[in-house]
Amino acid sequence: MSQVAAKKKIKITNEKVLVTATFHEQGSVLRGDAEGFCDGFEVEIRLDSTETPAELENLVRLARQMCFTEKALSGSIPVAVRQTVNGVTTDL
Repeated sequence: MSQVAAKKKIKITNEKVLVTATFHEQGSVLRGDAEGFCDGFEVEIRLDSTETPAELENLVRLARQMCFTEKALSGSIPVAVRQTVNGVTTDL
């Protein structure tokens, strides 16, 4: 957010972004059917500024549009996995 604010010449202070993630597991490691799931994220943005509420709302919107992490989490981004075990590399 601070990068976007700087580019737009918007003064913000005391910026904090609090993220809470919720996860759960099901199945059994011993049976080989264990899975982990991400149930969601809650994001709370805190900041101080003398800008108008409309300008700050626009800042948050634009910062979210430019957030690589949010894009990766909310879209279907391909994930390539490669492992090397005992010197042998395998693409999974």
